[in-house]
Amino acid sequence: MLSRPVQPAPWGGFFRSAAISFGVVAALALAVWLAFSPALPGIVQFDDLGNLSTLDTVTGLDASAWRWLQQGIAGPLGRPIALATFALQFYQWPAPYALLLWNIALHTINALLVLWLAWLLAQRLGATGRNPLAIAFLTALCWAVLPLLNTSTLFIIQRMTVLCSTFMLAGLIAYLKLRGPADAPWQRQLRALVLLAVFGALAVLTKESGALIVVYGLVVELCVLQSSPHRQRRASPAAIALALACLLLLARLLPMLVWSTNTELQRGFTLTERLASQGVMLLVYLKGLFLPLSSELNPFRSFGVSHDAFHTLWGVGLWIVLMLSPLLAWWRGWRWLALVLAWFFYGHIAESGWIPLELYFAHRNYLPAMGLVFALAYVVWSKQQDARVWRGIFALYIVLLGGLTWMNTSLWGQRELAGEIWANEQPQSIRAAMNLAYELGRTQGLGAAQRHLDRFVNEHRNSSGVRLVSMRYVCELNPTFNQTEQVRLAVDAIRTMPFEGWGTSVIERLMASVRKGQCPGLTEQQIGELAAAYLSQPMYQQPAIVSNLLSILGLVAADEGDMDTAMDWYLQSIEHSASYAMTNMYFHLAQERGDHAGLQRLHTAVMKAPLPHGTTRAEWSALLESIDAAVKTEGNSQ
Repeated sequence: MLSRPVQPAPWGGFFRSAAISFGVVAALALAVWLAFSPALPGIVQFDDLGNLSTLDTVTGLDASAWRWLQQGIAGPLGRPIALATFALQFYQWPAPYALLLWNIALHTINALLVLWLAWLLAQRLGATGRNPLAIAFLTALCWAVLPLLNTSTLFIIQRMTVLCSTFMLAGLIAYLKLRGPADAPWQRQLRALVLLAVFGALAVLTKESGALIVVYGLVVELCVLQSSPHRQRRASPAAIALALACLLLLARLLPMLVWSTNTELQRGFTLTERLASQGVMLLVYLKGLFLPLSSELNPFRSFGVSHDAFHTLWGVGLWIVLMLSPLLAWWRGWRWLALVLAWFFYGHIAESGWIPLELYFAHRNYLPAMGLVFALAYVVWSKQQDARVWRGIFALYIVLLGGLTWMNTSLWGQRELAGEIWANEQPQSIRAAMNLAYELGRTQGLGAAQRHLDRFVNEHRNSSGVRLVSMRYVCELNPTFNQTEQVRLAVDAIRTMPFEGWGTSVIERLMASVRKGQCPGLTEQQIGELAAAYLSQPMYQQPAIVSNLLSILGLVAADEGDMDTAMDWYLQSIEHSASYAMTNMYFHLAQERGDHAGLQRLHTAVMKAPLPHGTTRAEWSALLESIDAAVKTEGNSQ
């Protein structure tokens, strides 16, 4: 008997769903590209230079790249994965186009991951029919074009934030997919936790705030997976494991509640004032996320702290209320509200809770904002009464946000104009001043940049670091110009102005120019005065900073022929923070001079010292073995 010919599948089912899904993905990716492509060719900012300036030491994907990765000092773990992405682009530094293009691509990937995660959450929360995909698309699109989050993509160095979020989003998606129903067997829950931990490790090695993946995992577990009001309040194995992980994270953060005096001097505020500012800051972020003004999109926007008792007590109380609000909502059974509050408020505890970082940075909202946008999309799309009106208003709102983002990215695409506008809007910002100086130097020459910096310190804000950069420019423009007065003003700024740790690295560059004879208008003794001024201030008593400054004083003494004093400075430098170059130099000088006491002190200082940045374990071990052998030989000869 002949069988009937196979008929083509009717339009619908799998094919229709696949076409709709493809269209949604393509539309989202295109929208993100159209919103952010005007920012090309991109801008290399002051912070980018501070973190990536040594990228030019990478000569290929070889030992030089590996050495550069080991020099990562952006965080306690070095952030090697984020740095590896920059190392792959070593040949494009400092041209910003391709660097920013990677950032935009990663942000687009994150928008797609937000789409997927929001779709899973909407399904778990009971949305039916087309609602989950519609809610997910609106969530991802609105989140991707939030103007306040623009700097997360447009600051090249903030690739660390964007890529860290990529791993966190992927980890949460994998967790939800593998986790299964709330009452899934413990073996399945364990597999989901292991996968979450893997993505968490990748996130942490990209940026330390990736540890918050356990917080987001617990929020999803308690507020989404176990959100049924009829379910008994009995924690699942996954919830218990995630709660323990959160306690470990909290235990890691708690020691940061104890601030040293130097920390308070460096930041200019106390822990209590930090918490007071954070309570207000979270509300400022909320306003800026959903009702932004163009002035709030300035990447160099600052935020002040009120030091009086009333504002401090009010601010700390507000912060405590905000931190407790998700717990109260969850305990009352309002799981939906708990999800929204916890996602945002607890998303800030690692970067800007009580940790002594700068007060305001918009990129800290990059992932925390997703929960708020999801809630907004879910509520709007779930409305039954006047549904078309509400959806139309929300669509118009997203268009307005996208338009503001497009205007902002278009400004970023005009580098010099953007620099001038930002500096005018934030006349007290050192970052804004340095950014404009960089652009003026690139387009109009160092003379224009140097005049701009002089105007800044004379008319807007005194700054030791800016004065030192201006002195560097003078060295290049007019090497023989006598800078005695500039040195005096810089020393006065060092002794009277707030902490500017980045300025100490400028002294090293000045010293290099003077020693090479490229700046006869400055003397080594004057560079020594600048280093000594920094050393006299308690706020600069950080081991790495002190070590660099002491080594500069050692070079000054050595060039003056006073080797005894120079050797003492060198040894103190090593005792504060040992570097391979300084340790190796001192070791050979001590051997030449037959300084057994110096070798003994060197041996004591370096044998238990951590591996210096930029040095392989093999190099450091070989040097330590040589020092140990020399000390033992000297000891036996006596």
